[in-house]
Amino acid sequence: MVEARQRIVGGILGLALGDALGAPFEFRRAHDVPAPIPAFELPWMDRPPGSWTDDTAMARNLWNSLIASGGTLDTDDVLRRDLEWLASSPPDIGNQTVAALREHQRGSPNAAKAVFDRRGPEVSAGNGSVMYCAPLGLAYADRADDLLEAAPALSAITHWDERCKTACVAVTLTAAALVRGDDPESAVRAALARVAGREGGEELDYLTGAAGVERPIDGPDQGFALFTAGVALRAAGEARPFEDGLREIVSLGGDTDTNASVAGALLGALHGVEALPPRWLARLDEATLIRREAEALAGLVA
Repeated sequence: MVEARQRIVGGILGLALGDALGAPFEFRRAHDVPAPIPAFELPWMDRPPGSWTDDTAMARNLWNSLIASGGTLDTDDVLRRDLEWLASSPPDIGNQTVAALREHQRGSPNAAKAVFDRRGPEVSAGNGSVMYCAPLGLAYADRADDLLEAAPALSAITHWDERCKTACVAVTLTAAALVRGDDPESAVRAALARVAGREGGEELDYLTGAAGVERPIDGPDQGFALFTAGVALRAAGEARPFEDGLREIVSLGGDTDTNASVAGALLGALHGVEALPPRWLARLDEATLIRREAEALAGLVA
């Protein structure tokens, strides 16, 4: 029997592992991703194998904020941490995320909405908030109903589009259910049922990842937040093994680090930390510190 603490630690480390696994192959077409995937063997942006991207960096801002606040979302504190991270000149950050954070720096009210209004819906449903939202679900495992408000509030720091908020609700509800030990297929179906009435939730076929195996990486954004969430939910609902599931997701191409980070969080929460590949953990940047932080979050919940 996998305990809730193991699932929370597994979810946190799983997110970072998925991120680092997919990072070297980001934005490649499926036919350009090598097979078999050389896991934790290639650098990312001149950084050593096992390095993670803005996905894990922003997830750490979230989970460390949750730890500091006793397990409750404080969006002002998350934003403060995000702005401090932005000031450190990270090597990579999404266009919409940086635009929203710059609006916050200028003191704009409803900064993410201002970016949404300026850019329009065609390019506003990126996966920059869904990529790091899973720790919120891990922390709210015993009060999942609160996620219906907390997850959209988290997304709205940088991503105002309802498709982004809906994707975050679905992912966090699933993460919470997996920590509780719910049947994975039932957990995903229940999460999808909860978002069915939301604006942005009408594209449930897309949200379940049924729209195709390779997400488009050229042209206008047609709901990448939904695709990323859908790929991860499908992997969790089918109870795929951690390593095989993430390798398959990276092989799809596209936004490989983000797709794998969300799936890694859900599969880690499903299987628990003991199921994570030790050889991957040995190569993961700051793995010891991340595990310590994950255990601190788990201590607040279970």
